[in-house]
Amino acid sequence: MADRNLLRVVAVAGVIAVVAAGCSKSDNKKTGSGNTSGGAVKIGTLLPVTGSLAFLGPPEVAGVKLAIKDINSAGGVNGKDVTLTEGDSGDTSTNIASQTVGRELNDGVSAIVGAASSAVSLKVIDKITTAGVIQISPANTSDKLTTYPDKGLYFRTAPPDLLQAQALSELILADGGQKLAILALDDPYGTGLAANTEKDFTAGGGKVVKKIIYDPQATSFRTEVAQIKASAPDAVAVIGFDESAKILQTMNEQTIGPKNGTKVYGVDGNMGNALGEKFKTTPGALKGMKGTTPLTKLSDDFKTRVKAVDPKLVDFNYAGESYDA
Repeated sequence: MADRNLLRVVAVAGVIAVVAAGCSKSDNKKTGSGNTSGGAVKIGTLLPVTGSLAFLGPPEVAGVKLAIKDINSAGGVNGKDVTLTEGDSGDTSTNIASQTVGRELNDGVSAIVGAASSAVSLKVIDKITTAGVIQISPANTSDKLTTYPDKGLYFRTAPPDLLQAQALSELILADGGQKLAILALDDPYGTGLAANTEKDFTAGGGKVVKKIIYDPQATSFRTEVAQIKASAPDAVAVIGFDESAKILQTMNEQTIGPKNGTKVYGVDGNMGNALGEKFKTTPGALKGMKGTTPLTKLSDDFKTRVKAVDPKLVDFNYAGESYDA
């Protein structure tokens, strides 16, 4: 992967070039709310500083900042620097994303990087694209966004759930799983990935013995976990975000968790060092747990450079995809 950083710079330069083209028409016609003043190219972020995906925020923000640093070091866009307006996406339980988008559009951004959550993007995509501004997400995977009427202004650098579902199903089947229970959060990401996983797992010869779509804002998951246990699965897939830690704790308490020897699988919404941090006082709580993440392999050099942007990083999830975006 020696050429990884070069490939990333090319990818970013390509996206920025699209923005620049919209800002350099001879008649200086304004494209939506984009910056067309001939000064710096303004880019906004709509990434999770708060909410159920906040653990993904630091590597994503760091990836964007590193990309802008590299672009400006290489001469910027048409000789102009790229500037960054940072913004929080929150999650679907708040109106933070819409407020952030409104502020950044008023600030004259030409493109917005985000959101991480597919559900959040679906809440603001019309507002962004109607303004004639590009939206590009580093982490959206919902199939709903594949054919969304986005005026040709929405892009993403992460693959759709169709691919992760295949990988997850193949992993479980390869481990000998034949009776799968699925716990998935109730949003476009969760329901879409759960449906595709059920389809692929069944096609591979397995059987989904229980599928539960849960409210991620619930204060307890005891009932859902009890139903999963009653279905007697030999494997459990947990498709969720930050609330997955509470679900896994409950699974261990009801003797159907990783600690108890159950084959438990996570996904990109919950797998990473951030999850491990929540169980650092309970050794063995996640023992044997596996999962899938649709992430690009990162070179050691890239990791070093992105960590220089944010020395506190504990995960690199979607840092590369954010750099590309």
